[in-house]
Amino acid sequence: MMRLFNLLFWYIRGVRIYALVGSTGTGKSFRAKLVAQKYGIEMIIDDGLLIRGDQLVAGKSAKKEALYLGAVKTALFHDKAHRDDVVKALQREKFRKLLVIGTSERMTSRICERLQIPQPFKIIKIEDIATKDEIEKALQSRQIEGKHVIPVPALEIRRNYPSIFYDSVRVFLKKSFGSGASLPRI
Repeated sequence: MMRLFNLLFWYIRGVRIYALVGSTGTGKSFRAKLVAQKYGIEMIIDDGLLIRGDQLVAGKSAKKEALYLGAVKTALFHDKAHRDDVVKALQREKFRKLLVIGTSERMTSRICERLQIPQPFKIIKIEDIATKDEIEKALQSRQIEGKHVIPVPALEIRRNYPSIFYDSVRVFLKKSFGSGASLPRI
């Protein structure tokens, strides 16, 4: 009954859910803003975060998790406090379109269920918006350099996730000044 009430709530508000789907490391987060601009999408759910424009609204980043299973649980809003935080923010925010990013249609469907929002009405596959070469470069960047992309400016990351920002600065220093370059550990 509660699920029906929630779906009715979103239907009355006229909210449409989009999904961006692709394998891990194929550049979904990198392309999220382009997809949002193309379809007039105001909010994005990516790896446990709720994002509006250039700001983190709620949630915590799965990219911060040390273990793969922890990252999956965070991205799927397994933790009740994390999930409730994002659900409240979704109910509080005014928007008409939301992009849910996941590695599969099943994953985006589970995220929608957990956050009590409608299922995606449009599914966009990364292969439809990126060339094979671009996907290959993204995969290489993830595997070789360990790079993760969060679709918000560095200032927002620094403010909310200083350890992620610190790690990216450390990688930059090592590339620019050699393997001995480092910053003091925070």
